[in-house]
Amino acid sequence: MSSELQSILRRLKPEKRLKRLRPRDIAELPFARSGLPPAGTAAQRWPRLLYDTTVYVDILQGRFPDEADLMLHASDAWHSTVTEAELVALCGLLNPGHPETRKTIDRMMAVIEKRPAHRTIAPDREVWREAGILTGILARLQNYGHADRRRVLNDALLFSSARKHALTVFTRNIGDFDLLQQLDKSVRVLFYRV
Repeated sequence: MSSELQSILRRLKPEKRLKRLRPRDIAELPFARSGLPPAGTAAQRWPRLLYDTTVYVDILQGRFPDEADLMLHASDAWHSTVTEAELVALCGLLNPGHPETRKTIDRMMAVIEKRPAHRTIAPDREVWREAGILTGILARLQNYGHADRRRVLNDALLFSSARKHALTVFTRNIGDFDLLQQLDKSVRVLFYRV
């Protein structure tokens, strides 16, 4: 076994994870606040945010919350090829016969094309390994089926990428990222609500 894989296993300790995880109380989770850096950060220091797919979807659908909007402008924005893949999946998923499909695809592609290449990260082998282990732990503890495992793998890839690059995941997906953060408290996550 490679030393990298051993290191991941030592840090995550899957053999010690035996009990189903419970969602934390909403009051325990960090949320974006209007005009203020997130709690726990140095004064006037905004985190480097790695956007989850929910950020793009909410912006495209015109429902991104005003109190979190400042975070988008005040923070360094980082992107992932994982969220890009989730977004472009719509090109094949949306009904080609629907009158709004072409416009939706064009808007989504414009958002993707605006993402600077130097701020877009791709999971490497270490991130894939860590995400696979995190997904396996959650699947076992939470009794996830195949579809849930696939969904959580994408979230775990984003989560592990954030750890590797010292970024903060920015998401409205409380369910998955709360559980992932319970498995690895070293990864920062900042939530928002619509």
